Amino acid sequence: MFLLIIVFNKTTLGIILSLNSPVSELELMQKIFESDSNAVENLYDKYASLLYTFIKKIIKDKKATEEVLEDVFLTICKKINYFDFETKNIYPWLITLAKNKAVYNLRKEKNQVSNGKSGNEIENNLVIPRLSHLSEPLDMDKAIEYKDKIEKALNSLTDAQQYVIYLAFYEGLPQDEIADRLKIPLQTVESKIKISLVKLNENFTGTSYSFSVKNQIVDMIYPYVLGCLKDDEMISVYNTFKSSEIFPWKLLGKYQNLVSLLPVILDLEEPPVKLRDRIVELLNKSKDETDKSSFQISSPDIKELKPEESETRYETGGPGNYERVESFDEMIVSRNPEGENVKRAFEPVIPFKTTEETIEEKKYLYPKDISFDGKRSYSGIITFIFVLILIVATVIAYLFYKDRSDYYENRIETLNKRLQTLVNENLNRPEIPGIGELKDPQTVNLKTTGLTVAGSGKIVFSFADKRGYLHILNLPLLTSEKAYQLWGNFDGDFVSLGLFKVSSRPDYYPFTIPAAVTRGPVEFYVVESTAAGSKKPGSKVYLRGSID
Repeated sequence: MFLLIIVFNKTTLGIILSLNSPVSELELMQKIFESDSNAVENLYDKYASLLYTFIKKIIKDKKATEEVLEDVFLTICKKINYFDFETKNIYPWLITLAKNKAVYNLRKEKNQVSNGKSGNEIENNLVIPRLSHLSEPLDMDKAIEYKDKIEKALNSLTDAQQYVIYLAFYEGLPQDEIADRLKIPLQTVESKIKISLVKLNENFTGTSYSFSVKNQIVDMIYPYVLGCLKDDEMISVYNTFKSSEIFPWKLLGKYQNLVSLLPVILDLEEPPVKLRDRIVELLNKSKDETDKSSFQISSPDIKELKPEESETRYETGGPGNYERVESFDEMIVSRNPEGENVKRAFEPVIPFKTTEETIEEKKYLYPKDISFDGKRSYSGIITFIFVLILIVATVIAYLFYKDRSDYYENRIETLNKRLQTLVNENLNRPEIPGIGELKDPQTVNLKTTGLTVAGSGKIVFSFADKRGYLHILNLPLLTSEKAYQLWGNFDGDFVSLGLFKVSSRPDYYPFTIPAAVTRGPVEFYVVESTAAGSKKPGSKVYLRGSID
């Protein structure tokens, strides 16, 4: 076997590689991370028509659309370290970035942006996409393949469902403004948004994939992916997602990818040719300004600056082990045409020092595990071992918690399927058997008693039939050794009316009224007790209501 070695210069090798192997979107993002201006132009050529059409659909104004598209590509270069290279989810990231920029532009014109925030805060918190780390990879080529499928799924929705998605996604309206536009309650808008997206996903995938258990945090996924929340709400909701001990990140990623497919059904419009030249010029100008500012020396006393006084900023998030560092050392280092690091001619000259000063400086500059008396210290070795142990412990902890997270997600999916089965089995059964047959029924509304719960409920009962039903909402689930007990106060006599457990779904619980009770004032209490029940009402009262 012979080994043939051909030596090319750097430019020739790059041309051959670009001709023989297509560059993927992920490779373009990696090259942008490495400050390759050609990669930005290639990304523009691929995405410009789609992003231009999408932004114009939101903003409506041609000039403003061009300005937003310019800002999008400038942001891609400046904030590339915020892109998650592990997910490889380029297409949803770019679509979400363009939408966030466009919606922010609309709200800024209406003076609806958050006050008191700097431009960098707004860009990091509101404009930069925050995608699920468990989303499936999706690029533009794959998204285009889904065009007919997503269009068919969207057209299968009702007109009302399509309209609420349009107002949220293309008009950039938050939920309360959608409610005002449609003249319906806010709760109805929230419900319609969830139902519309769930139905769209079912039409698109042919399967049902939703979080069946009632959960307020999970329900915020649907307005979050459509972007129909106010600025502060968007930040607060995402922080809530991150702080939740168990959260369905796969569900969030699935719906973020689904919503990002909506623009592919638009009739694409080519942006003006001059816009590409202007964006390239802006990018080159921005790069030149960045390079120039990186090599400025502001003071002749720079030799007096000690290492601990220099400001070093690390930015991570790039591909592999890339790390961007801006520090004092980089201010005096540049690259020659061959790519070798060289010192600039204006490196400050340090005056001659005495032997004592030189020794003191070496003690300051050299590693601490080397001493000048010929003896070696083991502090560096100990530090290395400690860091190594810390890294191993971190990896073990990460693997452990990742395994537990996957386990709980699988358990949640299993419980969802079981719950859905139960719901389907009981779908045609009457919700409250016998409640319509009560003679002369009376209703008592139950309210909270000061405990930090947002519970409520009501009691429907009949003195004539000696029976009734308890209905509760939002009471916390108790541990296995605890239960709720319903007590009735009939003219001063306390009677236990039943012991029950609260399920994750609101339900009605039947109870019987003592035969001796005919009429009169009645007070009802929902009290926490032991699982076996108690002989008298406890002090922990959750709900209370009365009737004369």
